[in-house]
Amino acid sequence: MMRPTLTQIRIHPIKSLDPIELKEVEVGTGSLQHDREFALVSSDGRFVNGKRTGRVNELKATYDLPNYTVHLQPRTGEKVDSFDLLNEQPALEAYLTTFFGEPISLIRNQAGQLMDIPDVSGVTVISEASLRSLQKDLHDKTLENLRLRFRANIEFGGVEAFWEENLIGKPGIGIRFSISNVEMVGVSPRARCNVPPRDPMTGITDKSFVKQMMKSRSNSLPANSLIPAYGTPYQLTVNVHLPESQRGKWLRIGDPVKTIGPIDLSGLFE
Repeated sequence: MMRPTLTQIRIHPIKSLDPIELKEVEVGTGSLQHDREFALVSSDGRFVNGKRTGRVNELKATYDLPNYTVHLQPRTGEKVDSFDLLNEQPALEAYLTTFFGEPISLIRNQAGQLMDIPDVSGVTVISEASLRSLQKDLHDKTLENLRLRFRANIEFGGVEAFWEENLIGKPGIGIRFSISNVEMVGVSPRARCNVPPRDPMTGITDKSFVKQMMKSRSNSLPANSLIPAYGTPYQLTVNVHLPESQRGKWLRIGDPVKTIGPIDLSGLFE
């Protein structure tokens, strides 16, 4: 008997940079607290992210979140520079401008608007079994390497591969579910872009990655999978909506996961 359980929580305080692994996290507005709270923006107003440049993978970031401090270091091993995210923005932007070789600004939003699909998806979920299924076909990739490539917030244990795709319905239909007392809605599978093929440490693109992943996904789709209804098999993780009513609740490692039932998404986002 499967016992779906929350086994891992990760947030990315600065969009596109390294994650933090947590044992518990508060639900914020439109996202998990502090997830993608900050982002790097170029002079043309676009995000500086993995879709645009592999250079983001070359910058190591660690955090002291209670003090809003980020520690940055090129992965080549030079010295660590630390910045107060709230009070040292000019110094941080000067550092980032030098690193990326173009003018960089740091922006902040505490209402989930820096997510890839703001208002619709505030969290992405996956199961460890799904990552292991993919890992078998990508022989040179470790489990941690795949976690860094796909950047999911929440990971489930106690389930079979691609169980998380039971949290989506046909296009236009979501699935309500709960993690402990936090209710969420599975919205859609996450169509992948050019970020997962990039090595998370170097930013170098593995040109065989997309083909290998699509073959793996096609060969491992459960008989009742709805993924074909969403087009390409180049999809992994599930987009999840966090209703405003859940703000202030907490998610913790070990929390049970339960499916509640379908919901019409057109009514949810009106």
